[in-house]
Amino acid sequence: MAKSYTINIVNGKGEESVLNDTYAVEGNVTGYDNTSILPNNITVDGTTTTYNFTISAEGTLTLHVTEDGTTTGTPVVGATFNRTDQEGNIYGNVITTDSNGDAVFNNVPFSETGAPIIYYKQIASDGNHNFDNTVKNITLTTQTETIEIENTAPTLQTFNLTDANYEGLTINTGTINLS
Repeated sequence: MAKSYTINIVNGKGEESVLNDTYAVEGNVTGYDNTSILPNNITVDGTTTTYNFTISAEGTLTLHVTEDGTTTGTPVVGATFNRTDQEGNIYGNVITTDSNGDAVFNNVPFSETGAPIIYYKQIASDGNHNFDNTVKNITLTTQTETIEIENTAPTLQTFNLTDANYEGLTINTGTINLS
């Protein structure tokens, strides 16, 4: 019978001296579906020193983007988001808001207690709205959660143009290009 080991994972990595044998693998990660760990068995035979595993979550995080950040606001279509870590490093595919203003992250961890923090960042809007591109976070305590996000329409700005050599003399016609 194979000896049992508990390998503590910190920042995605754990180390343990393990005897050569065949082992059934079980995950124990808060917020994840522990039965989804792959591979679910390994053979340690001394020829490999690194074993890679994946585990999946079943939560859903919806980011609902509107002009006023409310459930009934005008949806912003085409805003884009990424999952990140706390430093803003991007992971996975870009998620884009649909016709309802919803960007949906599937397979995120959740748990009533002790769930890991989910980090995300808006990377663009639809080209007609302002947005906050700082890293945000949430801890899902239920399987499905929705966050309301505001992407405001730009406010009217005034641009004055006067003659540089004659103080107060306004320029009657012309353009200013911002790029």
